[in-house]
Amino acid sequence: MIGSLRGRLVWKTAAHVVMECGGVGYEVAVTPAVSERLPEEGGEVFLLTEFIVREDAQLLFGFLEGRERELFRRLLKVSGIGAKTALGMMALGVGELLEALGSEDVGRLSRAPGVGRKTAERLIVEFRGSPLLLESAVAGGGKTGEDAEAEQALAALGYRKKEIADALASLPKEEMGVSEKVRAALRALSGRS
Repeated sequence: MIGSLRGRLVWKTAAHVVMECGGVGYEVAVTPAVSERLPEEGGEVFLLTEFIVREDAQLLFGFLEGRERELFRRLLKVSGIGAKTALGMMALGVGELLEALGSEDVGRLSRAPGVGRKTAERLIVEFRGSPLLLESAVAGGGKTGEDAEAEQALAALGYRKKEIADALASLPKEEMGVSEKVRAALRALSGRS
């Protein structure tokens, strides 16, 4: 398995780069966002990689951050998502993709190449409760750890992301612990004040 590469960038396009490492040139598939963040040709590059062996090909995919590679790996576990589709989805950007998954936005997900409505719905189901979404919510959305824990507790009770987000948004902005947030959100979800 090839877990990472460090070497000289020989050439790059929006979709592929060639890196020379120890006299061997490795062709690595990347997203346009990764390609843009790489140095000019001839510069030193370090990429985390995912090596996939198929009956008809050996494919190498490159990422600049562990979270990107982890999301790619997670996408590949979803039935109907191959490497090409997963990389196409990654072109949306990690933040936007995680936001679309977390908000269960079927429309935005189905705009990715190779992803139809049914696949988008399957992705949403497969990613519910995923640590990647929880990390994204805590890091990106300005949510407190209590908000994220309350979301996780409500999701475990079977509520959908949109219902949970609406219920938590309706709560007073005062300091509350996780259990208080969950109780208040449950009252909001059941229509009681």
